[in-house]
Amino acid sequence: MKDNLLKKFLSFSYGSWIGLVIGFVGTMITTRILSPQDFGKASMFTLVLNISMIFIIFGTDQSFVRFFYEEVEDKRGSLLYNCIKIPLLLTVVVSLVILLFSERVSVFLFEEYNFNVLVVLIIGIIIQVLYRYGTLVIRMQQKGNLFSILEILNRLLSLIIILILYHFLGAKYEIIIYSTVINLFLLTIISIISQSEYWNIRNLRSSQTTHNIKDILHYGSPLVLTMLITWLFQSFDKIAIKQWSSFDELGLYAAAFKIVALLNILKVTFSTFWTPVCYERFENNPDDKHFYEKITRMISFFLFLVAIFSIAGKDIIIYLLGREYKAAANIMPFLVFMPVMYTISETTVIGINFYKKPKWHILIALTSCLINIMGNWLLVPKYGAIGASISTAFSYIVFFTLRTQISLVYYNVNFGLKKIYFMIFIISVYAMYSVVNSNFYLNLLLGGVVILLMSYLYRKDLVNSYKIFNINKLFSNKS
Repeated sequence: MKDNLLKKFLSFSYGSWIGLVIGFVGTMITTRILSPQDFGKASMFTLVLNISMIFIIFGTDQSFVRFFYEEVEDKRGSLLYNCIKIPLLLTVVVSLVILLFSERVSVFLFEEYNFNVLVVLIIGIIIQVLYRYGTLVIRMQQKGNLFSILEILNRLLSLIIILILYHFLGAKYEIIIYSTVINLFLLTIISIISQSEYWNIRNLRSSQTTHNIKDILHYGSPLVLTMLITWLFQSFDKIAIKQWSSFDELGLYAAAFKIVALLNILKVTFSTFWTPVCYERFENNPDDKHFYEKITRMISFFLFLVAIFSIAGKDIIIYLLGREYKAAANIMPFLVFMPVMYTISETTVIGINFYKKPKWHILIALTSCLINIMGNWLLVPKYGAIGASISTAFSYIVFFTLRTQISLVYYNVNFGLKKIYFMIFIISVYAMYSVVNSNFYLNLLLGGVVILLMSYLYRKDLVNSYKIFNINKLFSNKS
């Protein structure tokens, strides 16, 4: 009998929780070492690293995920190599572009010419491609413990390397950049060695896979535009602040974003666990809609609870970053909508994914992106980073709505949307109050009221789903 889903989720999640604590400590140390301006410059490196990955991966990672369970088991290593050939080729092209326009790229990102950082960027891109597939192999085999160990090492090694580099190089933005790449390299080596049977060179020569390179490109290439638009959607706030405000504002925003990014650990953990599980469940029992309904209601309650706690404790959290980052407290409340709405939408978007309709993701991402650009254009020049956070929140609500409504056309599930939208409205009002009012105790009190209201709203779902101690009944993996 297969392990139940609760055990699988816990195996994937404990590393994220431990990593969250280590990451928070690392963020506190980093913000006390670096000024908001340097923090802002380091965030631009991460930004260009991520956009490079979109062009280089070319949707092949999504093809690997979608075709993994359809591939014969002993041919999955060959599927891996078929998927990775294209990104490695494109890495050469992107690297040449960066080197050809090195001065322009460097000045745009850091307002200075720093060729060494650009070389590190190219190395980072190559390593991140390998690491992306290294973690995908682990995810799709549902090896939660190994994934959690990597998550813990990711946060721990990052902190250790930053402290070592700070000792030798001092308080420079480069220490975050160098630590990022060194950390990626170490984790990539571990992920490849631990799954050596997939990375064995004989898989490169193997043929007759169920899905060839043409199939991989046919499924994955339409997603490139989607991912590019999604990146712009997720990153335009930083671009807008840099363009229409200052590096100091960008640094404050990046610091607040860094805290919220720790909540992204929950998003990544759930998505890591959920992606293989939902595909496998659908393959075995496509009519079991009750399963998806319960998961959505449970994850919605939990994530809204996390959002409320984050807003209620924003002043304590930001205080730990240092005095220079005090203004980041008012940026944080609306940013929590980003991981919350995205993660919930991962459970409601299933219809689009199950029935292989990836082109819908282009429309969803494009609409959300345009709304985010318009919101930043209107709000950032006047309100700076706070305006960017509000625009981000609203665009993610639209993102969730579009994903959900289009998915329901193909796979109609009762997700409890009235409750979800009611809580979105209540938490939005609470976030706005938290931004304009600095009374710490009243903010905590209102947070408690919102939690009580939500608990009453979801009372039947909590009782029906958990059945007190009979949670395994819900999570048992039935065929």
